[in-house]
This record gives sequence, structure tokens and C-alpha cells, in this order.
Amino acid sequence: MNFLRALRLRLLCPLLALSSAALAADLQALNDEALSGVQGRDGVSFLLGLNANIGSVHVGTYDTDNNAASIIYKKLALTGTLGVQLNIFQNVPGMPDIINLSLPDITSNYPLQYAYDLEIAANGRSLGTSVAHQNMSYVGSHMQWTTSGSGGLTFGLGLKMSTENIFFQPNGRGIANGQMNVNGLKVANADGTATPWVIADVVNQPGSFRVINDANGNSNFQFGIAWPDVQKDASAGSLHVDNISFTTPTGKVDLGASSIGSMQIQYLNVKFK
Repeated sequence: MNFLRALRLRLLCPLLALSSAALAADLQALNDEALSGVQGRDGVSFLLGLNANIGSVHVGTYDTDNNAASIIYKKLALTGTLGVQLNIFQNVPGMPDIINLSLPDITSNYPLQYAYDLEIAANGRSLGTSVAHQNMSYVGSHMQWTTSGSGGLTFGLGLKMSTENIFFQPNGRGIANGQMNVNGLKVANADGTATPWVIADVVNQPGSFRVINDANGNSNFQFGIAWPDVQKDASAGSLHVDNISFTTPTGKVDLGASSIGSMQIQYLNVKFK
């Protein structure tokens, strides 16, 4: 009970700081008597009205020699409305509990406008570009997080998304010259039910973020998805893109539409050196 109370307070404080419209109009503070009726299985649900500008977010860690390896999101700008459900449930015996975050497909959700500068850094080297998402929706998606026995974080991801445009702008935010535009992107389950594509399952096919050292002691940021459980197949997803185009000094090049009816991730291991 103390954990849920602390969690509720920690969620409310940053949300109230965003804007007065960040919470549903009928949301009310709970006194100790009302809070005593909350059970662990109830979780927390809230409505986010987002109008946020964030300096930077680092996803990564340091190795034992204090060498950084991370994915860095800079100058994040985000607007839109999302309904969010947060629950904590028990993992397999002997393992840490799992945090579950889901975005229910409700009518109060509005598409997100999202822009940031992306940098991948390791061992003093970096690669970056600016990214902008127009009318992006993740409603119906879900994600789980827990700690890993081998270090770093373990996650699960069920993805259902649509985005009107994604702009990759290596010459800087808002600079069209040299940009790549992905138009009309949609990702969902391959069975046509409009349910999420389970890219990673936190128990049966977990994803992971961690830092590893190579034979020379250099730190590498590692992102991966494990092989599926021997008793299960990897989930199949579908992808559709209306158009992919590139803008060059001499004009615009359109590559047209593209679709993948069924795709699976059996295993993935990406290292940023």
C-alpha cells in the first residue's frame, strides 16, 4: 500500500507541472481513508494532455570503467492526448515484478506531434539525426519493464501504431534538404485483427538494453531481442507504408508504397560501438 501511495504521488506531481489540462477534469486527490480501499491489482489509470518540451533523455548506462554508452534524445517536443494504464504484476517465481504500461484504444486519445534530435553515442563517438513524427498514434500498444539477472533492463513490447509522416533530417530539425520522409506508416498484428504486434514478450521472448565490454575493454551499448521460448513461435506483424521519399538539392525522389504482410523477429542483437 505504501508503494502504491508513493507511486501515485510521483505520477501526479510531474503531470500537474505539465499543464492544468494534463489530467481528466474529474480526477480527485484521495485521502488516506479512500486510499486504504485501493488494492494492488487496481493499478493506476490517468489521462495525459501533453504539451511538453524536454531538454534531453538518456537511455543507457556506464560500465565499470565509467565509459558511457547511450541513446540520447535531445530537445524533445511533444503534444497530444493519451489515456494510460499502469499496473505492476508478479513475474515468474524468483524474478523481479514487472511494470506494465498500456495505451487503451479510447476516443479521448488524440494523435501525437513529436520531434527530437537523436544521438547514439559510445566510446566518444556519436551518430545523429533530427526526427519528427506527425499525427502519430500508439493507442492499443503496451510495454513491460523489469530488471535483468544479467544486468541492464528487460522489456516486452506490443506495438500498434500509425503515423502520417516521419521525417529524418540529418542536416538539422526543419531542414528539408537531405531528408527522408516515410508517409502513411502502419504497424499491427499480421492476423488482420488490428491488435498489437508483440515484438518482444517480457517472459517468453524478452528484449533487453544493457552495456557490455568487448575483448579490449571498450564499452558497447547493446540492444536485442532473445530467441522465443522453445514452446512458442515469435509473434507475426504487418507493416504498410504509403510512400517513401527523399529530398535532394535537385528535387524530390519518390519510391512509392511498400507492404509486408507478415514478419517476425526471431532474434535481434545490435551493438553500438
